Amino acid sequence: MEFIEVNGEDREIIKGILDLENNAFGDNGAIDIWTLKPFVRYGKVFALLENDVVVSAIEFIHKFDSKEIYLFGVSTREEFRGRGCAKKLMERSTQYFKEKGMEKISLTVAPENKSAVGLYKKMGYIIENIQNSEYGEGVDRLYMVKKII
Repeated sequence: MEFIEVNGEDREIIKGILDLENNAFGDNGAIDIWTLKPFVRYGKVFALLENDVVVSAIEFIHKFDSKEIYLFGVSTREEFRGRGCAKKLMERSTQYFKEKGMEKISLTVAPENKSAVGLYKKMGYIIENIQNSEYGEGVDRLYMVKKII
């Protein structure tokens, strides 16, 4: 599989990420073109490709005036899940940010998303706190952090 940094000219890859996001998250939480383009231009988006097909993608934004990167989302095409794609993306992107002098990566995740929480813990993230009703009444998130220095 090929690891790439997505840029604004990668129109087919961007379409592939949008399709992947829609399949992974449906209408509730999927990134649309209006969100993905700014991530590509002003944040960082990485993808894993197999035969020019996007099999997994990850999006980041940088917290102003800090050495912290926020992992917005990671998704993997259903038929590729359980094969280490998200893990590989996270390892490669963590190395990228470490080389850029970043000190930590943070994220939020739904507490009931046991597979994601398990993956993040395996990758060295720790639960720092619970953000109660972060996205509305009763929609809690775990705030997790990994130090990369």
